Amino acid sequence: MRLWYNLTVMKRLLFTAAAAAMLVSVCILGGCAVGEAHVEYTLSEDGTHYIVSGVTGDIRGLTKLEVPETYGEEGSLLPVTEIGDEAFFRCTRLVEAKIPQTIERIGVRAFARCSFSEFVIPDGVKVIDDGAFGMCDNLKEITVPESVETLAVRAFYACSSLQKAVIKAQITVLDRYTLYNTVPSQGGNVYMHSSLTQVYLPATLEKIEISALYGNPVTDIYFAGSESAWNSLYFYELVEKEGKEDEYEEKVYEKSKVLGSAKVHLNAEF
Repeated sequence: MRLWYNLTVMKRLLFTAAAAAMLVSVCILGGCAVGEAHVEYTLSEDGTHYIVSGVTGDIRGLTKLEVPETYGEEGSLLPVTEIGDEAFFRCTRLVEAKIPQTIERIGVRAFARCSFSEFVIPDGVKVIDDGAFGMCDNLKEITVPESVETLAVRAFYACSSLQKAVIKAQITVLDRYTLYNTVPSQGGNVYMHSSLTQVYLPATLEKIEISALYGNPVTDIYFAGSESAWNSLYFYELVEKEGKEDEYEEKVYEKSKVLGSAKVHLNAEF
């Protein structure tokens, strides 16, 4: 009886494995239908605006996106002011995306791993959160408008096709991994695949965390400030104070050692 049972279980497992393998091969050949995707909106806690909260259904079906300025029932429309955390995370077939002037915040990993080649961040956005556009491999150019008050860490992390980054935001610090392009491989080593050669920086900038531009073949930096403002700007890294756990201090690096042969253009207009 035990032998018969074991043989029966084995046959079922083999059948299940074979069926799964057949399904995978059919999907690879394009036989799996792509379902519909629906963009979801959530009313804010205070009831004053809507948040784009995510996608239901088959995210593979989302190839184009246009977020409206308002949402809700007829006669009680409210502004859409936020792209929520991970709202479109891993929507790898999303190739076109448009958001309205009403958006004030783009959340954590909101568009990470999307496939659009261009994206317009409208004036009015105040916060671009952690990893908002991380690993958007097809993104070629980005402009961060003056309205942005917070440009968080990893905002454009590992955007390997990015060629030009224009930062108009009146920020004082370019934070960790903002445009970082060194990615760990499965073997534990690292590889660098980056196209970023032109970076435009605002006159308000006072310091740049050393990893912010790391891994990019930057050839030209356009700085909107004066020569004296550039001379006072510095690259830094936070390091733990010797003998003091959880206390940090800035280690300052020479610009030439960080930027190499990159050419700096002062008083740049953009």
